[in-house]
Amino acid sequence: MASEKLAITGILLVGGESRRMGRNKAFLELDGQTLLERNLAVLSGICSEVLISSREVGPYSGYGFEVIEDTVKGKGPLAGLCSTLNKARFECAFVAACDLPFLNEQAIRFLYDRLENFDAIVPESPEKTHPLHAIYRKRILPTLKANLQQDKLKIDGIIKSFNTCFVRLDDNKLSPTEKEFLQKSVLNTNTPEQWAKVVEER
Repeated sequence: MASEKLAITGILLVGGESRRMGRNKAFLELDGQTLLERNLAVLSGICSEVLISSREVGPYSGYGFEVIEDTVKGKGPLAGLCSTLNKARFECAFVAACDLPFLNEQAIRFLYDRLENFDAIVPESPEKTHPLHAIYRKRILPTLKANLQQDKLKIDGIIKSFNTCFVRLDDNKLSPTEKEFLQKSVLNTNTPEQWAKVVEER
């Protein structure tokens, strides 16, 4: 029996420049499916609404989900986050970059279960935060838009000004199983070498 979907919008951020990869990461294939298809399947399995965020509609229009075009062009993930949060039907949205080959429902549900009244819930590894595998409330939109207008585009810095819960992925309170599915889910790929390793070790 399928798990009940969460009353949450799933947002998949696509269409980045992928300079280091050299090609569009959304269309990298793993086990016969593109990352775009894999991640849309994960999001639609757990989120009651799914939106695709992109600089352009064309390449992503045939997948059965609404594509929200950036209202401000060339400003990276922050612009996409502003445009799609604005359109989201639900108060909370789980936001994921398209370059997460092992995005999984367990990790999304784990974050959602800890949301309480936080503005955002963001996984954090010892070396970095993961703002593009995180849950945000629509009430942060004014702050996001203000930063976008001021050309302050680093989401990592902005989330520190919110009432944000950072979920430490090395927390000893996490079970080995929880650590495994969380660490797999946030793993992203930026270079051909990293992608080759993903394909080899999947």
